[in-house]
Formats: sequence, structure tokens, C-alpha cells
Amino acid sequence: MARVVEVRLPALRQDLKLLPGPHDEDGAPRWLLHDGVRNRYFTLAESALDLIKHWQGGISAEAMSVHLTDLGLEYETGEIQAFSDFLIVNNLVVARSESASNYFSTQKRDNQKSIWNKLLHNYLFVRIPLIRPDPLLAKIAPRLSWLFNRSVHWTIVLMGLLGALLVLRQWDNFASTFLYFFSFEGMLLYGFTLVLVKSAHELGHALVSYRLGCRVASMGVAFLVMFPVLYTDTTDAWKLRSKRDRLRIVTAGVRTELYLALIATFLWGVLPDGALRSAVFFVATTSWVTSLLVNISPFLRFDGYYAFSDIVGIENLQQRSFALGRWSLRQWIWGIKDPLPEPLPKPRARLMIVYAWCTWIYRFFLFLGIALLVYHFFFKMLGILLFVVEILWFIVMPIFKELKVWQERRNDFRFTPLRLLWWSLPITVLILAILPLPMAVSVPGVIKAERSQYLFATEPAQVVARYAKPGDPVGAGDLLISLTSPSLENAIFQVKEELHLAELKLTRQAASLEEKTSQATNRERIRQLKTQVAGLYSRQELLEIRAPFSGVVSESERLGPGQWVGKDQLLLTLIDPEQLRIEGFVSEQNVNLLSADSPGVFIGNSGEGASLPVTLIQVDISAVSSLPYPELGSGAGGAIAVRQSDKRLIPESAYYRVSFRIDDRPGSNHELLRQPGMLVVEGKRQSWLWLQFQRLLAVAVRESGF
Repeated sequence: MARVVEVRLPALRQDLKLLPGPHDEDGAPRWLLHDGVRNRYFTLAESALDLIKHWQGGISAEAMSVHLTDLGLEYETGEIQAFSDFLIVNNLVVARSESASNYFSTQKRDNQKSIWNKLLHNYLFVRIPLIRPDPLLAKIAPRLSWLFNRSVHWTIVLMGLLGALLVLRQWDNFASTFLYFFSFEGMLLYGFTLVLVKSAHELGHALVSYRLGCRVASMGVAFLVMFPVLYTDTTDAWKLRSKRDRLRIVTAGVRTELYLALIATFLWGVLPDGALRSAVFFVATTSWVTSLLVNISPFLRFDGYYAFSDIVGIENLQQRSFALGRWSLRQWIWGIKDPLPEPLPKPRARLMIVYAWCTWIYRFFLFLGIALLVYHFFFKMLGILLFVVEILWFIVMPIFKELKVWQERRNDFRFTPLRLLWWSLPITVLILAILPLPMAVSVPGVIKAERSQYLFATEPAQVVARYAKPGDPVGAGDLLISLTSPSLENAIFQVKEELHLAELKLTRQAASLEEKTSQATNRERIRQLKTQVAGLYSRQELLEIRAPFSGVVSESERLGPGQWVGKDQLLLTLIDPEQLRIEGFVSEQNVNLLSADSPGVFIGNSGEGASLPVTLIQVDISAVSSLPYPELGSGAGGAIAVRQSDKRLIPESAYYRVSFRIDDRPGSNHELLRQPGMLVVEGKRQSWLWLQFQRLLAVAVRESGF
């Protein structure tokens, strides 16, 4: 007959610490069980506290139940065994037998991930602890205590407000500086600045933790998408019972970055151009971006997530919210009537459902962006592999798992008229995406005159009078500006005096052979002087600036009588308002949607005046090598992304020149010259879905080359 072996309860480890913890979501008291070896905290309810206080290792669960009953505590054998399993799974007990040691060995072996699984999860984020910073913090914390004064806080805030005002006054310069550093060298400098800013971020966490009496277990290097940044282990903040103190630790890094951003923004506004101003520009932009877009976001497990979780008082926020989100998704779409994953008040359940949906949307675009980042960051073969892994593991797999649940639960679907109506909306959108419908193509463009003339000063001169101003219509040959050149008039006077003297000599009668020879030379000199006078008069006539054709004065320098102008100085621009056309630039993705005689409208960027009806007359067969109109480039706020190279603006992607004629000409065409705007052109009928597929295919073909 086989002998039944009685299962004994394991003994608790003697190095565990029991600490009072923060209250739970309902206000009930809780305690923390601290594992100092691994620096982990386990939350215990009041019922679990009694078990810990009276735990006896080496006896059976039944005997433990009897022992607790003698103390006036009612615990069933199953509850005691479940708590024992919790202690064993989390390695909180002592292994005193061979079977216990074998269990922990098996547990460790089962929890070990394969090399591929480790690479999959850790190539995005790897942590390497380097130092235990408490001795260092003990030295520097007293010297930096002044940073925590309220006066310092409000001084920095005031500096930031003044800096924001200064930046707003110089916004064009600030924005153009950002675009100027959007290059390979700029990215390297931004990366270096990011390391410094993140180092200050983590130091902020460590200092606040130390001031509040928490141990900072470790600081080290974390590789975020293979980019090194510092990290700080502030797990000890769990023991703080004050929510306010925990928030101070969680938000310390963000506040540090915001302080850096405020100070750097102020310094950028007051410093002169130079290396120091460029340095604070890097600090300001990096701090603002990382603080507002990454750290404050509650959708990633960074500072913003833990702060939001503590503020709303919901532990394990993402895990519990995702369960509620999946429950609501199945109920709304398919009418599956499952019970709530956990009993919650309706307002809190709604909050967690909204949070789950927002997190899913945020993570979809985030993981897509990370996939593109790792593709471009590594060499092409590895980049393609990591891109595919990122898309499959973090985007496709979660969707596939949910679709698998839907397939298994298809018998629970409930189709009501309202739900069928709801389903008709995405189906209608899908049909519209498949059908070939007219496509509207947006084309940035500029109005220009086919016939225009720039009029310059032919030599240094002084303005006598100005007869036309911008907007005035003029006829061919009309006098526009009258100039005079004292040096030219003096040259004419001197040459005429010399000519008069030569003519007087010619009137004398030649009495000798020598005088007759001199008269022949004098006649040649007179001929040369007359030619010289005619040339000087021709130059003087050019100082009368006249219209070469009938048109309208478009632009003109502010010239007044007596004002001096230099040689080759632009005086005014004359255009023919009857020959205006629009020149635009269409992207490679949309060029096939356009054809000759396609109608459209032009809307000026100024927003003044009505839209102009236009017709497409020509599409170039090759892409432009440079953008001839700076106002259409991204540096001037235009729609075409460009980079500057040798004083030329090079489009980042292929753009084709297109020409349009204006069908309905306004009464004041001269005001439209060189006005940038956007053309909305009716393209060919095309399925939107097929068009997107073609674009993706084109990108795949382009990137497939090695």
C-alpha cells in the first residue's frame, strides 16, 4: 500500500521586511513585503498580513488552519495553500529540501527565454547597471539642496515665460534654425544633447528619491533602440505612503527637463548668434520634445504613465485597462455579453476603456515609427529583418490574437439592427475606397508672368523724377524714371569743348605742307570726338528709364528726387498682366493622376481675393533638380521639403514641374505676380485603395535595391 506524503508549508526567508504601504483604491490599509535581495515589493492586503504574522513553516495547511482558528482567525485550507503557492512562485521561501530545490531549478529553467525571444524583446530596450549611487548622492545632495527652493522654481518659470515671449517675437528665426540643423551633423548633435538631457533627467529622479529617504538601488546605461541613455532604479519609492511624495519622485525627471528647457529657451532669446546660442538651442528643443512627447505621455511605461496611474489611483493600469478594452470591443462590435473582467464603478470603467483605446492607437503609430527607425538605423538586410519583426510581433500578432478569439466566439455573436447599421458604415467606406472616383490633387505653385522685364540703372546716377509706381499701367516707350549723372554730363561737356577747339583749328588756312598734314590729323580727331559725344549721349538717353512694352509696374524701389542709385541696381519690374500663368510642382506619387486640360483652382497663401480657375497645360517629363522658388520650400514654410546645397534648394523627393493657365483673369493681375499658393486639381478617376497599394509597391521596389 502506497504511503501518502503530506505536503508541508515552506518557511519564509528571514531577510524579508514587512513595511506599511499606501492604501488601496478603496481606502483599505495595505502592507508591503520587501525582498531586499531583488529590491522588489509585494503588496499585501490585511488578510494576507495575518497569514504572514502567524506563518509557520514545516506544518501542513490543515494544521495551519487549525492554528489560526485557535487565534480567532478563520482561513480555509485552500486559501492557505494559495498563499503558499504565491510565496513559492515569487521565491520568498527557503528551499530546505531536495524537492524544493528541484522546484526552484525547474522554475528558473522554465522562465528562461530563448535567445531569439531575448533578442526580440531586448533590442529595443536593454539595461546595464553600472553603479550604486547612494554614496555619491550623499556627497552632492547637500550641495544641490538650493535647487529645491521655491524661489529657484519661480525664477526659472519666470525666465521660461520671458524666453517664450522672445521666441515668439523671433519665431521665424527659431523655426529656420531647427530646419537648418535637420541634417546628419545636426542629428549627431541632437543625439549628444539627448544623452546630456536624459542624464540630468535621471539625476533628478535620484536626488529627489534620496531627499525623501529612499534608496537608489542602481544607476546605469539603458540602450533605447541601440541609443545609450542613463536610467535610475527608484523602486524604493514603493514604500512611501504619501501619494504626493511618490509623484514628486516620478515627475522629478520631467521637471528637470522642463527646467532645462525653460532656461535654455530664455538664453536662446538673449544670447547673440554663435556656438553658445546653438548649444542652448539644442538643449531647448531636445528638452521640450522629449518631455512633452515621450515622458509626459501616459501611454508608455515612462514617467507619465506612473504619474497618471498614481493620480487616478489604479494599479496595473495598462493590464487591467486592456482587459476592459477587449471586453468593450467584443461587446460593441459583436454583442458578446461577457461579465466585466472585474467589478468596478461605471465612471472608472469608462475611464479605463478610453485609456485602453487611446493607448492602442498611440502604440500603433509608435511601433510603426520604431519599425521605420530600426529599418533606417541598421544596414539594409538587418533593417528589413527588424522592420518585419517589429510589425509582426507588436502590431500584427496582437490583432491576430484578438481575431482568433473572435473566430472561437463566433457562436456568441448577436446581430441587431443597430449593430448592422454600425457595420454598414465601414463597409460603405471600404466600397468608396475601392471604387474609381475623381481624385483631388494638391499642387504647390506660384503665379508668374510669361512676359516680364527687370529694369536696372546702367551707371551710377541721381534720381530726377519718378513717373510710375507699383500698379500703374504704362504703354510702350513711356518714361518711368528719369536719372541724371553729373559725371556723365561733365564728360559730355569736356568732349564737346575739345570738339569745338578742334573745329576752330580746322577753319584755319593751311600755308605749308606741315600745316596741311596737321589738318588731316585734326579731321580724324574731330571724327573720333563726334563718335565719343554720340556714345555719351546714348548713355545719357539710357538714364531715361522707359517701358519696353505695354504692361503694369509690378515692383519698384522706393526712390525719390535726389536719391543716388548704383550701377546695375534694380529699379522696377514691368510685367504684362495679360500673359500670367501658374507654375506648380507635383509630387512623384501624384504625377500620374494629372493630364492635360485638367481643371482646378488656385488659392493664394495670403488668403486675400477669390480663388482663380485654372487649366493644366503642360507636365514636364523629368523631375526638377532644384526648386527655383524658395517660397515653396520648407525653409520658408512651404509644402515642399527641401535641403540646401551650394545655394540651391534640393527637393527631398521627386517633384515635376506643371504649368497652368488662368481661365478667369482678375482686374488687378499685377498684384498676383510671384504669389505662392496651392492648386487643387481634378485628377483622373482612381481607386484610393489601389493608389495606396501602388505607392506601397513603389516604395518596396525602391527600397529593394542593395
